[in-house]
Amino acid sequence: HILLVEDEDHLAIGIRYNLTSEGLTVTTAADGHDALAILDEPNADIDLVVLDVMLPSMSGYAVCEEIRGRGNLIPVVMLTARTLVEDRIRGFNAGADVYLQKPFDLDELLSVIRSLLSRRGNSSIESAPEESASNHSENSFSFGKAHINFDTWEAYCDDRQIRLTALEMKLLRYLIEHEGLVLSRTELLKNVWGMDRAPATRTVDTFMLHLR
Repeated sequence: HILLVEDEDHLAIGIRYNLTSEGLTVTTAADGHDALAILDEPNADIDLVVLDVMLPSMSGYAVCEEIRGRGNLIPVVMLTARTLVEDRIRGFNAGADVYLQKPFDLDELLSVIRSLLSRRGNSSIESAPEESASNHSENSFSFGKAHINFDTWEAYCDDRQIRLTALEMKLLRYLIEHEGLVLSRTELLKNVWGMDRAPATRTVDTFMLHLR
């Protein structure tokens, strides 16, 4: 069940048509306030949000921040015509899982959605920290000025706490578990993002820049 948040009718109609053709259920919202209201509905059962950035009254960044601020880890695919690195970083800082630039390839969007839905069904990284069966010592790591605790989802650098999203924590853990190895973008997209078919995206580069 996809929540599509897009204020341009012709784009919303086209995207909805193609998603429903793939067997997905699609609910649409024309602005951020409606989108948040839909997510608040007790029987909404939304599995993923496709979110435009340029929305009336409330930007897609603000909508995503509000979703994450409520503790909701639902996958969010952010769509935008903005191309600057700063815009992508802002999107990921807001909590987006994938950032696609318009005009995007439909097959790429479908591939991203399938991968995120699959990850949502199979991944345990997004479970609450207290559900982890691992002990504290196996989930705490220090390197340089950084300290990461995967049990409590806390990250510190120079004794200053750093806010990381669930996907950033998953990426960081994968890097730690493969210390000393050269990892390709394709490998990271497959094993962290769960994408069997690597799309033409700068997502990995932006996440790495933010982690650094």
